[in-house]
Amino acid sequence: MEGGVSSGGATAAPLNVLVAIDDSDESFHALRWALDNILKQKSETDQNSTVVTIAQVVEPLPRYAFPVVETASKVQEENAARVLSRAFEMCRDSSLKAKTIILEGDPKDKICRAVEEMNINLLIVGSRGLGQIKRAFLGSVSDYCSHHAKCPVLVVKPPPKKT
Repeated sequence: MEGGVSSGGATAAPLNVLVAIDDSDESFHALRWALDNILKQKSETDQNSTVVTIAQVVEPLPRYAFPVVETASKVQEENAARVLSRAFEMCRDSSLKAKTIILEGDPKDKICRAVEEMNINLLIVGSRGLGQIKRAFLGSVSDYCSHHAKCPVLVVKPPPKKT
C-alpha cells in the first residue's frame, strides 16, 4: 500500500518523510515536535520504520562578484553543514534513520520539487508565525508548500511566546 498505510495483515511501506529545515528556532521546533509526536512512535511500532530526509535549501549567490561569492559560498556551506548536523543528531537521538540533503535554489520550489522526485509521503515544515502583511510581502514557504506539494504537509506552528 502506498503512503505507509496498511490494510489487513499486509505490511505497510515505510513512511518517507521530508523535513525542511533552516537555522531558525521555528524550524528546529518543527523537527522536535514531529520527532516527539509522530515519527518516534511510528518508528517504534513499525518494523519497516520511517525514513526521514532532512533538507536545507540554500539560495544561490549572485555570480557577479567572484571573490566575495567564493567566500560567502564557503560560509553558506559551513552553515548548512552545521544546521544539518544538529538536525541529524536529533533524529539519531530519537533512534530514527535519517539522511541529509542540501538543495540550491528558491526554497519554495526546491522543497516541492524534492517531494515529487523523492516520492515523499509527508512534508514537515515549521511556521515563523508571520502576520498577514509580512507574509504577503515576504512570502511564506509553509503556505506555498501546503498548496503546491504533492503530498500531505504538516505545518508546525511556533510555540507560544512566554509572557
